[in-house]
Amino acid sequence: MQQLFPDQRQPAPLTLAARTNLWPLTALGYEIWRKRALSLLSGRHFPLEEEFDLMRQRVGPVEGRVFLDLGTSTGLYARALLEAGAARVYALDLSPAMLKVALRKASGHAGLVPLLARAEAIPLPEAAVDGVVVGGSWNEFPHPQPVLDEIYRVLKPGGCLWIMFSHRSDSPLQRVLEWTGLRFPTLPGLMDSLSKRGFKVDGWRERSVGFVTGTKVTAGEQGHS
Repeated sequence: MQQLFPDQRQPAPLTLAARTNLWPLTALGYEIWRKRALSLLSGRHFPLEEEFDLMRQRVGPVEGRVFLDLGTSTGLYARALLEAGAARVYALDLSPAMLKVALRKASGHAGLVPLLARAEAIPLPEAAVDGVVVGGSWNEFPHPQPVLDEIYRVLKPGGCLWIMFSHRSDSPLQRVLEWTGLRFPTLPGLMDSLSKRGFKVDGWRERSVGFVTGTKVTAGEQGHS
């Protein structure tokens, strides 16, 4: 089989949740779930276009700039950024099946660059991107601190971060899903972690979905804040 993109994944154990994302069937059905996810989590009508608009506003301006879609899955955020005029979007995922679907759905967008890699070891140089966006994949990172370190490293000074995540609710379903390797942070906890890593942060919550935005602050700027 022809290799569509080089495998840059560093060896490490995978959780059960991560392994299910390697299945082609999961990739094929992913967007069916995502189209309904925020409406179910927030308890109101919350279409993808509203989510995309919020994301683009928080990391904008988008046109002509370079982004990383971390945990891209089938490339929903990547396509939304390219359609808004982004010059390039690195679409990183550890699932070849997800990236194959992302490439197919983004046909016609020459600026999409697939990266088969892990979020804990992003194969980009320091200060490579203007913005980083993370959808529900944030719940799938078993070790968030190395991911935060990598996000900070690849962002340019003043670069923007967007994270959408399933918020902790202590429901029986979440307790079962945690057994598969998923994590459910709280809004204050995630904002505190980002602030300590060097981001100026903002965030809000709608029932079981949380949103956090951040701006990379350099060491000198932190000293004057």
